[in-house]
Amino acid sequence: MESKWVSEWVVGVWGLLAVCLPLSLSLSPGLPVDLQYLPQDKQREEEPDIRKMLLEAIMLLTATKAGRHTVREKGTYLILRELHRWEQEPTVLAACEKLIQVLIGDEPGPGMENLLEVNIPEEVEQQLQRLDREEEEEQERWRREQEERGLTLRSEEPSR
Repeated sequence: MESKWVSEWVVGVWGLLAVCLPLSLSLSPGLPVDLQYLPQDKQREEEPDIRKMLLEAIMLLTATKAGRHTVREKGTYLILRELHRWEQEPTVLAACEKLIQVLIGDEPGPGMENLLEVNIPEEVEQQLQRLDREEEEEQERWRREQEERGLTLRSEEPSR
C-alpha cells in the first residue's frame, strides 16, 4: 500500500514539473528547483491548445486529496497566477481559472477525496453540460470576432 502511494507521489511530482515547465517563466524561490533557474530565453508554450491541455493535465493531478496537496505544495499557484495575467486566449483562461479555483478553494468534504469517483446526479450533470456548451459557444463567438477584426490569437510575451 505504501509503495503504491510513493510511486503515485513520484509520478505526480515529476509529472507536475514536466507539465508546469512549458507554462512557467517565473523564477520564484517557492517553486521546485527545476523551475527556479530557467534560462533567460525561456518562452511559454506558444500554442493555446497545448497550454490548455497542460492545464487540464494538472487538473487531473488534483483529482485526489494527495494530488491537490502536492500541486499546492509545489508552488503551482504562482505559475498559474502569472500565466493568468499573461494569457489572452479565452479557452485557456477558463481552464486556468477553473484550476486556480480548485487550488484556492476549500477541500471537499468526506467521501469526496477522489473527485473522479464522485457520483453526480443526472440533472446536475445535464446542467453542467449545458453550461459547458454555452461557454464553448461564447468562446467561439469571441474567436470569430477576433478573426473578423484581423487580430492575432497568439499571446505576446510581456516585456521584462
